Amino acid sequence: MCEWCGAPAGLLDGFSVVERPAQTLVGRVWEGTYSQAAGGALHPVLAKVQAQGTGEGKQAGAALWAGPIVGISWNDRPDGFRYFVGIESDAVDAEKSPLKVPAMRFATAWHDASDGDVTEHYQLMLQWMEREGLSWDKSRMHHREEYPLHADFSAPPMLRLMVPVR
Repeated sequence: MCEWCGAPAGLLDGFSVVERPAQTLVGRVWEGTYSQAAGGALHPVLAKVQAQGTGEGKQAGAALWAGPIVGISWNDRPDGFRYFVGIESDAVDAEKSPLKVPAMRFATAWHDASDGDVTEHYQLMLQWMEREGLSWDKSRMHHREEYPLHADFSAPPMLRLMVPVR
């Protein structure tokens, strides 16, 4: 498997620490409440970025990047958050916002339907981080999530959960 999709080394209790290189992501920003997100409000944004990443509507092979769809969240208000959804690229235009992400370390775990609720899985990750002596680094973002490029956003979520650590 590739560096993005494979199980991270050192997997313990379903969690591990991975590093991501600095990268420029292009995509779209969504802002809303937690209940809107739980109700599927992010799905159209994810689908638009997915179409951009797979080259849908373009000639075959015109995809910008075959890596994951990346979601970056900032929990910056009590009732909701901002969420950037993008793919790695330097192709910026009026419809796509760029976001430069520095190299970072993350606590991580794969999440699928058998893991229950995403929020509960994050809580388990935070408990694991505490046991491992890791601190949540909220200085640049609160969470990073990676979705397979060809994810089915109408199905139960399947994604890599990531919390920045120091």
